[in-house]
Amino acid sequence: MYNLITPFGEIQIRADDKEIPIKVIKCGKNEKLCPDVLGLYRVEISFIPDGKKHIIRCEFIPDTDFKSFVESGENLECQSFYNDNGMKMSIGLEGDSCYNADGKRIDGFYDYDVKYLKKGMAYSILPQTKTQKYVFGIAWINEIGSEKDKDGKRDIQTWFGADPTISMD
Repeated sequence: MYNLITPFGEIQIRADDKEIPIKVIKCGKNEKLCPDVLGLYRVEISFIPDGKKHIIRCEFIPDTDFKSFVESGENLECQSFYNDNGMKMSIGLEGDSCYNADGKRIDGFYDYDVKYLKKGMAYSILPQTKTQKYVFGIAWINEIGSEKDKDGKRDIQTWFGADPTISMD
């Protein structure tokens, strides 16, 4: 099983806490949106739903202390992790997690849900899910908060890099 090594630790992909086959793609940089990222990957998973609930997790085993922040956008659910050494890593997936005030899910374009985890992100497969391909975007950069990032342009680069709908070829 191939697991990705990042400055925050080893990334592990599991379905219902079991290892599953994955395809890890090292992406080329998008020079306009994220020219300074140090790591840029897409992790693809094929999973055939069976009418039952499942969870596909993308989590890291931390090698360092970190703080996390939700950084979502339109059709992007993303969480970013910062350590004390100026590193930032973002994990993103395509989705839209919308709920009414009563806790009932608002059905939309996606037939699955997403979850924010303490050390990553997850797809939540629902009984009605038909989708069979899932992609996590992972990107990291250094020197966040440094003189090189005084305008904040470095910080946003992992957000673009972790969006699996943006081409990075």
